[in-house]
Amino acid sequence: MGAIQTETAYMQSAPDALGGGFTPNPAYSDPDFADCATESCKKTWGLRIVDSSDIYMYAGGLYSFFDNYRQQCLETESCQENMVDIQCSSNLWLYGLTTKATVNMVTVDGQGEAPASLNVNGFGSTLALFEQ
Repeated sequence: MGAIQTETAYMQSAPDALGGGFTPNPAYSDPDFADCATESCKKTWGLRIVDSSDIYMYAGGLYSFFDNYRQQCLETESCQENMVDIQCSSNLWLYGLTTKATVNMVTVDGQGEAPASLNVNGFGSTLALFEQ
C-alpha cells in the first residue's frame, strides 16, 4: 500500500459502525465490535489487516475529525478509540503512519500497541515504523 488515506464517517457515533444499515458478515471477517465498551470504539477502522503476512504500507493518513458532526473531540484528540486493527498477522511493516484524534493508533489482537499520546507530531500522531 502506498499513500493511503481514510476519514471516519462524520456522523459516527450516531449511528455507530454497526447501526448504519449493514450487518457484519463473518465470511468477510467484518468486525462486530464485541469487545467495545464505548461508542468511540464502535467506529469504522481506518485499516484492518486480518490473517495476513508480508504486508508493507508506505505513508498512511487515517483521520477522525468528528463525533456526530461535532468537533469537540479534537480538543482531547479522542474522536475515535482505535484506528488500525491487526489480527492474527505477521511480517508487517507500516512506514509513516499518521492518525488524527485517535486514542490507539494500532491494536494487535485486540490490545492497544501504539498510543497516540506517545507519538504526537504536530497535526496528528505519527509512527516512523510499526513492525509486527
